[in-house]
Amino acid sequence: MNRRQDHRQWTSLPDEQDMPDRPGRSGRPDQSGRQDQGTRERLLAAAAEVFAEHGYNAATVREICRRAGANVAAVNYHFGGKDNLYAAMLDHYMRTCQAAFPLDVGVTPDSPPRERLRAFVHGLVQRILGGGDDPVSQAHGKLVSLELIDPTPACDGLLREHIAPVNDLLADILRGLLGPAADDPDVLRTCLLAIFGHISFHYNGRAAIVHFYGHEELTPEVLHRIAEGVTRFTLGGIMAMSGTAACQATGPPTA
Repeated sequence: MNRRQDHRQWTSLPDEQDMPDRPGRSGRPDQSGRQDQGTRERLLAAAAEVFAEHGYNAATVREICRRAGANVAAVNYHFGGKDNLYAAMLDHYMRTCQAAFPLDVGVTPDSPPRERLRAFVHGLVQRILGGGDDPVSQAHGKLVSLELIDPTPACDGLLREHIAPVNDLLADILRGLLGPAADDPDVLRTCLLAIFGHISFHYNGRAAIVHFYGHEELTPEVLHRIAEGVTRFTLGGIMAMSGTAACQATGPPTA
């Protein structure tokens, strides 16, 4: 089954047709603010699992509410519909990761670029791989990856609010490392994509890694080793890219 039959049309499902946009007080799923928040959080967690299992179009509000132990009208009450729930689920996950795994631990914008790069890589490795075998974290990671492969309308917000700031931070760090070579957009883009791709493959290419190198639990020690390896490899690549840019600027050596 395809992830989406037509991801550009965000239509209501049959089980949503007769649901009120905003239930009355007597039909309110919860009676206290604390209960409301608990229902909202359960809906976000259940939505991640159902969307990851079935894709956007095949996922139903009824199934999400069933797993969350919530009234079938709860999605409209808390989020205003299925499409808003999907976008809110992605946003909630990204904000949770940002708070748990900052990309600047132990450094400031004035720290040496090498230290900033190491902090960035360690933080991003934790964001992408730190969920381990937790099913909700795995579901979230799968959905973010799928958004970048097969975008829905929610992808614009994901890119603008969450991924663009990460890209901009890494670009700033790389400018400090590359020096004048960063003025070449091809050099900067190559370095950016190499770092993001190296880390992302540890998630998206997990089956291949296990096949070729065996299964390895993503313990804190393993994540540290991955981050250090990415950092060292990146620093070597930056040196090579800086040299390439310098050679191109001065032209080939003369006899």
